[in-house]
Amino acid sequence: MTMIRILTLILCFGLAHVNVASANGKKRPPVSITFHLEANSLEGRKLSIPAETPMGTKYIQKSPSFTTKDFIAYYPFVSPHENEMYGVTLQLGKTGAMRLKALSASNKGKYIVVNINGKVVDMIFVDKEVDGRVITIWRGVDPEFLALVNPILPKIGEKPKDWKNRLKAEKKEAKAKR
Repeated sequence: MTMIRILTLILCFGLAHVNVASANGKKRPPVSITFHLEANSLEGRKLSIPAETPMGTKYIQKSPSFTTKDFIAYYPFVSPHENEMYGVTLQLGKTGAMRLKALSASNKGKYIVVNINGKVVDMIFVDKEVDGRVITIWRGVDPEFLALVNPILPKIGEKPKDWKNRLKAEKKEAKAKR
């Protein structure tokens, strides 16, 4: 009987060790940007989740159409909407741009819900096929988000060398302020 208890403990500790090791030492990114397509009535609860949006509760697809990994550059701006802080334009890579074109062509009349760090910040209405590489979030972007995305993505049109130099200069400036 004691042998069974010992084996059970060893097995439990072994499984716990496997779960911890499965992260492979990768750090979670400090910012999460996801775009979720509005779910249709045929999709069940397994494929969709409710989200509180400015237009009330909408069901969105669990699987995001675009994530932080799809974006290659950004450009922040002051939001034209009253009391909405900032907006940001995000540039997609080539595969993301092709996915945007296909998604917009097949889902006219639906909304795409924008989440930043799990919080719904904006909604985009798909009224026509989009043949481009940028998506704009017009409202709901706070300065903290911009500070977190700055070291992850270059600004649109910024060369990699210029981006690295800008980051170094910003770090130096932050140290000088301390």
